Amino acid sequence: MNKKFLLCVAAIFLYALPVVWGGGKKEEPKVTVPPNIEWVTADRIGNPNAPITLTFAVEFSYSHQIQTPSRRQYLTRRMEEWAKQHPEVKLIPQILPTNQAERLAKQLEQAASGTIADGVQIDGQWIPLFYQWLQPLDAYFTKEEVEDWLEWCRKEAMIDPRDGKLKSIWMLTAFVGLWYDKTAVPNPPRTWEDTIRIGKELRAKGFANGLLTWGGKDEQITFGSVFPMFFGLGGDLVDKDGKPVYGAGANREKLIEVFTFWDRLVKEGVVPQRVIDLKSNGDLVAEATKPNNVAMFLGGSWLLSLLKDNLKENIEKWNISQTPQKTGQPMQIPGGHNLGFFQKDPKKLALIVDFMKYVYVGKDGMAGWCEAGGYIPVRKSVFRDFPVFSNNRFMVAFSEILAVGRTRPNVPAYSVISEHVQEAWQNVILGRQSPAEAVDNAYRRTLNQLR
Repeated sequence: MNKKFLLCVAAIFLYALPVVWGGGKKEEPKVTVPPNIEWVTADRIGNPNAPITLTFAVEFSYSHQIQTPSRRQYLTRRMEEWAKQHPEVKLIPQILPTNQAERLAKQLEQAASGTIADGVQIDGQWIPLFYQWLQPLDAYFTKEEVEDWLEWCRKEAMIDPRDGKLKSIWMLTAFVGLWYDKTAVPNPPRTWEDTIRIGKELRAKGFANGLLTWGGKDEQITFGSVFPMFFGLGGDLVDKDGKPVYGAGANREKLIEVFTFWDRLVKEGVVPQRVIDLKSNGDLVAEATKPNNVAMFLGGSWLLSLLKDNLKENIEKWNISQTPQKTGQPMQIPGGHNLGFFQKDPKKLALIVDFMKYVYVGKDGMAGWCEAGGYIPVRKSVFRDFPVFSNNRFMVAFSEILAVGRTRPNVPAYSVISEHVQEAWQNVILGRQSPAEAVDNAYRRTLNQLR
């Protein structure tokens, strides 16, 4: 054989060697993008032919399916921008149940069984229950980024105290306060007695209602209308071991005081019994848009965008203040949601984290989403660097109101407690039970269910 032939054989052998031995660099799957695709649909975000599929689960009001213009437009735009930059990925959205107890139980079951979405919105108070399944995020956020979050966010849920690792990202914060029409209520009530007095004056001036709030069975009852006042009196829902104590001893008396206040509001004509039919954000905002209907209502800070969309220029008549307390000493419950991630593959985890940062919790993402949704940012740089927050009278008021706050206990018993207290409050509003009967019945049911 001549030299030229031998060289050809050697070249063929060397070329085929990686194939024979299974070596060589694997080629990435070819990504094809159909022409004229719709990048964001109700049930898909991204290229329908993408080889990588990821899932994320959020509330309906946090999803691009929401019809509120400011929210829908922001989410659709940011999601489409990210999708076009990552044609190898498609994301499938999941909508979380609205019932808080049902949602928590389902999320815990999914996390334990490994069937939970890759990225999930979780109520901040429940994050510690998921630490064992949440994937560490330290590789995707610098130390400086983490320290940009408010201190209570980091301590409450973001950093797992057992191993010091970053386990979730706080999205935003919110609270329930007293929205009021400045033209009808120049000085909002700080105390319970002032609330009753001003409510009666409004009725005398021709307003159909003195005060409104959520009344349909929901966490908003306890989060907004009961527990801020109960905490303001120094009440405790559970002991240091997480066991319910809200219906015993001094705590019982304090909760009876809160229910007695609400009983007076109904009996003295300030709050109508029909509040139990107000079950959503939209219901409250609809009440606020009716002429001579209501000039004070307890509602979430997150209603700002809805109020702007519905009240238009009349939004300038409205402001927000702290929840009235017995003595006027301020107390609020800061709430909000976190993002937890359960995808274990590093490449996929990096992608879903990047998507959520771009849309919800990166510096620009948090600023955009909080502005669109009327939420309060929890990154110091967002509040400092974006005039939409630092120069916004509502946002300044929000931050001042949250200067004094106490979070709900992150114990498994809380959802049971909240459900029973919601029903007890409704029974007081409807006159079915006295304040003492309502507290005792709720506490008895709680203890029986948790045995």
